[in-house]
Amino acid sequence: MTQSHAQKRCFRPIFFCLLLLIGAALTGCGPSRYDPSGEAVLDLRNPNLLLRDRVAAAMTAWEQAGTGERNLFRTRQAMKELGWSRATPEELRVTLVRLLMSDTTPDGVADSRRMARLMLPSETSRAIVAVLSEAVGRNGWAEVAPALVRSYAREVPGVTDDQRVERVALRDLFSERSVQENVFAVFLDPAVPAAEREAGAAIGLDQRIRSDAWSVLARLDPSGDERRRLLARPLPEALAEPARGRSRQLVDALNQSMDAVSVLPDTAMELDWLDRLLHAPDLEQRATNRAWWDETASVIATLPASKREALALRHLEPIRWSAAHRPEWLAASREALLGAIEARLRDRGQHIRAAEPGARRRARPERLRDHREALSWADALAILVVDESLRAHGFADRLFEQVELDRRDTTTEYGGVIESVGPAGAESFRILLFRPRERDRVGDDQFVASDDMLRYSDRALAHYHQQVQRTRNSKYAGPSDADVRYAERSGRTCVVFTSINSRTLNVDYYQPGAIVIDLGVLRR
Repeated sequence: MTQSHAQKRCFRPIFFCLLLLIGAALTGCGPSRYDPSGEAVLDLRNPNLLLRDRVAAAMTAWEQAGTGERNLFRTRQAMKELGWSRATPEELRVTLVRLLMSDTTPDGVADSRRMARLMLPSETSRAIVAVLSEAVGRNGWAEVAPALVRSYAREVPGVTDDQRVERVALRDLFSERSVQENVFAVFLDPAVPAAEREAGAAIGLDQRIRSDAWSVLARLDPSGDERRRLLARPLPEALAEPARGRSRQLVDALNQSMDAVSVLPDTAMELDWLDRLLHAPDLEQRATNRAWWDETASVIATLPASKREALALRHLEPIRWSAAHRPEWLAASREALLGAIEARLRDRGQHIRAAEPGARRRARPERLRDHREALSWADALAILVVDESLRAHGFADRLFEQVELDRRDTTTEYGGVIESVGPAGAESFRILLFRPRERDRVGDDQFVASDDMLRYSDRALAHYHQQVQRTRNSKYAGPSDADVRYAERSGRTCVVFTSINSRTLNVDYYQPGAIVIDLGVLRR
C-alpha cells in the first residue's frame, strides 16, 4: 500500500464523522454542544442548550421561586424577557408565559394582567394568544377586553370566528352578554388606562381600539342587523368623558349614514372615512364635505329601495356624478348598466394578469362575465363612471406624464386619486398624483397610500396606482394580491394602470370582494 492510499483510508472515517457532526448541528437532532450547568436561570437563557433542557430549566426555576429558594421577582423578570421575545423558540415561550400566568401572588397577578393587556394586540403566535386568552377569561380580567378585541381583529387563516380563543375569553368575561355586545362595549369605551392613553396619544390608541372593534363587529354581523340594533340603543349611563363624547360622535355618524345614504361601513378604514366626511377637523373641508353629502343624500332619497340595497361609501360619488351628468344611468336597471359596460368593452384589447411576484397562482378572473352575478346596481354604475373618467379629455395625457415620472423613480410605484372637478354642467375629471413619502417608499413594485392622500380623497371617485417599472409589463397587468386586499380593507373603488408597451397602458378596475374587471387599454 502506498503512503497516499494509507492517508486516504485514514481520512475517510474522519471525513464521515465530520459530516455526521455537521448534519446533527444543522438539524438540531444531535447532542447539545453544552451540558446544563445546573443553574436554572442560566440554563434557561443559554441558546446553546437543547430546547428540552431549556424548558426543564424553566420548570425548575419556577419551582424554586415558588419555594422561596429563588427570588420570585427576579425570576419573573428573566422569564418575561424571554417570553416577550419572538427570537425565543415558541415551545419555550409557551412554557414561560403559561408559568407566568399561573402566578397567584398579588404582585404576580397584577404583572400578568398587564402583560396580557400589552402582548395580545400584536402577538402573532396562536399558542401564546391561547395561553393569554385562557388566563384572561379564567381570572376575570375585564380590563383586558380591549386587548382581546384587538387580537380578535386579526384574521387567522383556517380558523373561523366562532373557534377563536379570544371569543371564548370574551364570553367568559361577560357571560351575561353576547359576544357582539361585548365587542360593541369596547367600541363605545376603549378603556385605555390614563398612563397608556398619554403614552399612546401620538398613535391614537383609543381610535385603534375602536377601529379594531368595528372590524370584529362587521365580521360577526355581515348582514348589519345586529349592528343596527346596537347603534339604536342609547349610550350607557356609566359611559364617562372623554369616551362618551367620541362615542356619541361615531354613533351619530353611523346612524346618519344609514338614514341619509343607506350605508353601513364594514371596515375600520371605511369607518374612518365616514368620520372624516362628517367631522373633518378642517372647517373649510367640513363645509365642502357637508355640501357634497347633502347633495348626494338628496339623490339617494329618490332611488327605489332595490337600488339602495348594498350601497357602500365608494358608490356615493358615482351616484352624485350621474345625477348631475348622466341621469339616464340612474334610471337604468342593473341589467341595462351591465349591458352598457359590455358594449364598451366588446372591441377593446385586454391583458389578463398571469403572474404574482414570489408566488404561484392561477390567473384571477378579470372579465365582466366572470363577476356579473356578484355586481350590484351601484357597482355597475361605478364601473361606468370610472370608465367615463378614463376617456375624459386630457386624462390620458396627464396619466402618461405621471408614467414617465414613475419610471425615473425606482424607489416606489406612483398613485393617487381620480376625481370629478368640473363645475355644474361640466364633466371633466382629474387624475391627481400623491407621491409617496420617504417612509412609504418600500420598493419599485409597491405603492403605499399616504395619510395625506386618504384625507384628501373623501369625495374621490377612485384610488389608482401604476405598474410601469418595465415598459413591457403585461404579465403583471392587473392588481396584485396585496392590491386586492387593500381594496377590501379600504372599501375603495380602485384602478391600476399597467405598462404594455411605450405607448399603451392596460386598465383594471377592482373593488372589495376580489372583483376585478379589465377595462381595456389607454394609448398615448
